[in-house]
Amino acid sequence: MRLTRRYRGGLDNRVGPARNKEHRVTILYCHCAYADVVPEETRRAVRAALAAADGRVEVVADLCERAAARDPLLAELASGDGPLHVVACYPRAVRWLFEFAGASLPGSATVHNMRTDDAATILTRLGLAAHTLSPGGRKPGEGGNGFPEKSPDDWIAWYPVIDEDRCVSCGQCMEFCLFGAYERDADKRIRVANPAACKLNCPACARVCPKSAIIFPKFPDGGPIAGTDGTLAADAEDGMRGDLARLGKEDVYDVLRQRAARAREAARAKFPDRKDPAAE
Repeated sequence: MRLTRRYRGGLDNRVGPARNKEHRVTILYCHCAYADVVPEETRRAVRAALAAADGRVEVVADLCERAAARDPLLAELASGDGPLHVVACYPRAVRWLFEFAGASLPGSATVHNMRTDDAATILTRLGLAAHTLSPGGRKPGEGGNGFPEKSPDDWIAWYPVIDEDRCVSCGQCMEFCLFGAYERDADKRIRVANPAACKLNCPACARVCPKSAIIFPKFPDGGPIAGTDGTLAADAEDGMRGDLARLGKEDVYDVLRQRAARAREAARAKFPDRKDPAAE
């Protein structure tokens, strides 16, 4: 879901009230509605203040979801003339989400990180005053934040994006992934081809990447996997233990059996006259 507010007037990207219409600012705000990684008080305070902003304000429930859908809005914003502010999460994660959507974020864009900065800091940088968000009513099908609720069968946009500045296309992520999220493109570069195939809350492929090039923007523990600028220093095996605990009772052997079955189906389609040893 995307909420759009357009206002006359303009903001520049200096601290304090904006006056110059030639430097019209656009603000893209991601509520990160389907992951518990941004403090609720920060989201509420920033969103309330944006309602009174001069300029163009775009509000999206989930930037990851919009990037996976290649939402034309992202390309439109990235190619705009005026300064662009993105209020979301780690700047490295935001940059590569835009790239995944086919929209290169301009170097002049400013990313405000609600995972690390409080509302007062972000609003000061935007030149906005804090406001109180009235509770308001809920429409049928809306969550407490005003965005549509997700049913257990709805896709939560948990998937990796690749930091192309770091990736060397070694293929370890693709070989490790059980779910078929990765492929090689025509240039033999690794790409995320099937984001919806990724297992919810599983960031294990990021731990085997030797360059810390894989980002999961919704990863709750922060660090390079979530998009900080550092590299993974902890032992990958220790991190995977935590990942498996977070996944709960997932039967990895079921996943392996399913992958083997898919491979057999693909082989039968490609070689219909060949006998299937598993059927004998």
